[in-house]
Amino acid sequence: MSRLAAAPQAQESTIARTIRFPAGLRDKIAADAERCGRSFEGQVIALLRRHYGEDVDIAPGPAEILALAAASLADIPASDRRLLTRKLKEPER
Repeated sequence: MSRLAAAPQAQESTIARTIRFPAGLRDKIAADAERCGRSFEGQVIALLRRHYGEDVDIAPGPAEILALAAASLADIPASDRRLLTRKLKEPER
């Protein structure tokens, strides 16, 4: 009974994990990914989704998120950029 009560709570949070694959399995997944026209990561996600039937995703790391955010501001003039980013700074104490 306690397992059933804990299950909904586990689904509410997202926990990022690092998965290490043995070389042989990594090679098999990579070959299957190439056959299906996917990246290695895309193939892993497809396998997990097929097996579990849930929305599984791989979140980018913090450095990649910051790089994407910086790139999205690249073509915006500095004066406009300040208006967009003024709320992103920590409040002064």
